[in-house]
Amino acid sequence: MYAALCRLGIGAYLLWLLLTVLLILGRYTPVPSFQVVHLGVVVGAAVLTLIGAARLLRKGYGRATRLLNERS
Repeated sequence: MYAALCRLGIGAYLLWLLLTVLLILGRYTPVPSFQVVHLGVVVGAAVLTLIGAARLLRKGYGRATRLLNERS
C-alpha cells in the first residue's frame, strides 16, 4: 500500500512539473496556453504547500513534545 501511494505521489508531482513547464511555454512562446494548465499548476502548488505545512507541523510538534518531556 505504501509503495502504491509513493508511486501515486511521484506521478502527481511529475504531472505538476509537466504542467508548470507547459504554463511557462504558453506564456513566453507561441505555444497555445489552456486554462486547465493554469488551474492544474495552482491546485498542485496548493496541495504541495499543504503537504509541506502538515509535515512541518508534525515535525515541530514532535520536537516540542520531546523537549518538554526532557525537561520534566
